Amino acid sequence: MNVPMGPVVPANDPRQSLRVRRFLLAALVYLLAIILLALYVRQGLLDWHEWRFAALFIVLVNAGLYGLLRSGRNERFADPSMTGVQMLLVCLIMGLVMYLLDGGRGGMLLVFLVLLMFGVLRLNARQFTALGGFALLSYGTAVAAVWHQRPEAFNAQVELLHLAALSTLVPCGGFFASHVSGLRRALRERQIDLQRALEEVHDLRVLDPLTGISNRSAMVNFLTQEMQRAERLDQPLAVILVDLQRFKQVNREYGHPAGDEVLKCVARRLRRCVRDIDGLGRYGGEEFLAVLPDAGPDEAGQVAGTLRECVESCRFSGLPARFGVKCSMGVAVMEPDDTVWQMIERARAQAETDNDSQARGTP
Repeated sequence: MNVPMGPVVPANDPRQSLRVRRFLLAALVYLLAIILLALYVRQGLLDWHEWRFAALFIVLVNAGLYGLLRSGRNERFADPSMTGVQMLLVCLIMGLVMYLLDGGRGGMLLVFLVLLMFGVLRLNARQFTALGGFALLSYGTAVAAVWHQRPEAFNAQVELLHLAALSTLVPCGGFFASHVSGLRRALRERQIDLQRALEEVHDLRVLDPLTGISNRSAMVNFLTQEMQRAERLDQPLAVILVDLQRFKQVNREYGHPAGDEVLKCVARRLRRCVRDIDGLGRYGGEEFLAVLPDAGPDEAGQVAGTLRECVESCRFSGLPARFGVKCSMGVAVMEPDDTVWQMIERARAQAETDNDSQARGTP
């Protein structure tokens, strides 16, 4: 169960919150190390003043790190988690503590190994191997200083065993770091694939797969929203239905691939002929619907004329140069108590009238 931590952990930034929580977990291990060092004092393996110095140093280092994390200044670093910095500080603190102890370094070494393993969560194999090398150097320097200054507190066989154990951690930790790094990489790739899949699902839900513009359902939803907005703001709203004439004849004479190319080309041309705020979609087989917010009858009529020119000037690859398509246009302006379907049906009725007029005018 997650316990609310108030101002200790940032609540409005999940990534920063995770960094602070990881740091607090490591700080808990440091606290255990300080308590364990107090037991060393009781056993006469560490002087009281040295324990106080080491404890104060550990507290100050962790307070500084927490201040950076909690203030957000860590975001300025290349690695906002500051994992590398924290691991280097672990090595330096380990070297200090090992130097101060007069014996029993193996117990404290286990505690510092736990702290070093936090690096597996963020470092790759190369970085962890470099960290392991620095940890060996810190430990070796500390025990060498003990041997030089307090030879009575130095046991060569025991210290060599400690160095051997620490040396074993480096390749093992590098292996685990490589494995965890691979898992993180795989997780990022899965997240990217999931995001792409969600986008594809969204496109399938709102876009017509052939033409790439909005489908019927999306256009109905868009028109519904615009009608509500127009009524609320007392603004005009118009729709234009574009119906390609004798389109089935194109499929019969030139084949369905040619018909698909006609629809895609018409959709591209129509998209360029409407405003960014307008909605455009494929309403039926060869019907396209344009929704024009804040457009009255005159403006809608002008747009309809522009759309007709766009459609009838299209030329299609794979079809004869003389080939062209004609279209009929239907315009409907929103009236009081209108519904979505009433507007569309009025536009369709006008498109049928326009088609009949063109047919009668054909010699």
